[in-house]
Amino acid sequence: MANKSEFSEGWPVLTAAAVGVGLGLSPLPFYTVGVFIPPLMQEFAPMGWSVGDILNALAIYTFGAFAAAPLVGMVAEKFGARKVTLISIITFGLSMMSLALNNGSKPLYIFLWFLLAFAGAGTLPVTFTRPVANWFVKNRGMALGIALIATGVFGALAKFYAQFIVSNEAFHIIGNSGWRSAYVMLGCLPLAIALPMAWLGLRDVDDVSAKDANITKFKYPILAVSMIGTLILVTLVIKQVTPLVGAHGLRLEYFMAYVFCAMVLIPVSLMLLLDIKKAPPQVEKGTVVVLPGLTLMEAFKTWRFWVLAISFVPISYSVGAIIPNIERVLTFNGISMDEAVGLATLTGLAVLSGRIIGGYLIDRFWAPGVAFAFLASPAIALWMLAQPGVDATTATIAILMIGFGAGVEYDFMAFMISKYFGMKSYSAIYGAIYGFFALGAGLGPSIMTDIADGRGIHFLGANLGILPGHDWHFTLVSAAIVLFVSTIPLLFLGKYQYDFEDHKKKKTAETEVAAE
Repeated sequence: MANKSEFSEGWPVLTAAAVGVGLGLSPLPFYTVGVFIPPLMQEFAPMGWSVGDILNALAIYTFGAFAAAPLVGMVAEKFGARKVTLISIITFGLSMMSLALNNGSKPLYIFLWFLLAFAGAGTLPVTFTRPVANWFVKNRGMALGIALIATGVFGALAKFYAQFIVSNEAFHIIGNSGWRSAYVMLGCLPLAIALPMAWLGLRDVDDVSAKDANITKFKYPILAVSMIGTLILVTLVIKQVTPLVGAHGLRLEYFMAYVFCAMVLIPVSLMLLLDIKKAPPQVEKGTVVVLPGLTLMEAFKTWRFWVLAISFVPISYSVGAIIPNIERVLTFNGISMDEAVGLATLTGLAVLSGRIIGGYLIDRFWAPGVAFAFLASPAIALWMLAQPGVDATTATIAILMIGFGAGVEYDFMAFMISKYFGMKSYSAIYGAIYGFFALGAGLGPSIMTDIADGRGIHFLGANLGILPGHDWHFTLVSAAIVLFVSTIPLLFLGKYQYDFEDHKKKKTAETEVAAE
């Protein structure tokens, strides 16, 4: 990519990765599970189901992702991220549809969510960020931030999309059931929108370039599928939101839904209108490009791997658990539910800015130091929310700080893995560390709720007898302490171990010596 901007050449890869992650396993099931609680309870409560039974799926899903992420990372190293993501988009879409098969059997319900975790693991950032990290060197942090922005955007829109289908009988096309129809139509989103874009644009540096690929000759009919799928998503979201605006006024959450609708039209429009026939990064003549780094087994033997893996469990717990509980925290402090919901939507805005600003900074400054500063921000916010009599102004500042920190977790993880372990086995190492991250993020919301409600920690309905008799003040203060303490080890990671530019210079020098 000599004499050319990384963004001018790599934007199709970045665009396809962003849409793929946004419609993947990480956001789609988590953002929409709340929509399905009322209809599932209506149908299955007479069979002995509780809300806890429905939310148990998240724990099973988490353990499935914990097991699947390292495996899919290793498969991506062997067969290439492109092949893994294309296959996994299909299996993920189908597994989302399979959730409609739930007939009230709790074992079947758990099995379907476990299947979802394995079938969709290839749509995690573990695979999609590998091509992005390889195409972008000088602007890797910024590129990773952009690639991960779409999780919040598509996740928020999917919630409105699913709610519209559930609440409108005209769309109850599967078994005359709203929730079954919604799961099937949610499964169509990655197939219709993400798959065509990834097929054309997602290419690692060792794949056949888009410039040389015959499939790019069929760009317009292939992308027409993505455009139609995106327009259907946007149309149904607008149909869901517009009556709410008429009833409650243009509140912030509704305004952001319109903004997000406009944003999701940008990626497919860019690929339709601009030239996507780009070649991967090129290096100077005489340079042999060999991706530097450690294998997964070599990484396991380093102390830095375990510092990152263990640190991200409490980090993901503290940051991830508060977000779905923000409304409960605010109402606990006397703020009305309507106002709490509006304030909670600010998290999405802060996540977007956190990813862009954080990505910009880690390209220019030492990433662990930036990570410490960014992740200390939610710790302070948790302490602020724990104080009695929190008002709307304080809550707004705290929520923005939480979202700002939450927006950079994936970015920092991906960036630091590339810098401390290299790109040789990037996906496999990322997958292994992501598994630890998934434990905290997946189990955190229910753990935080159990402690705050005074029940003590439960797991799959079993009372573990841990930390009973506490409230939100204790829960938030302890989470703030845990978060701050768990970020300190990042400061001991030291200098980067792998730098692509230094590696290129070394290889060039070796080539020149050999020639002499």
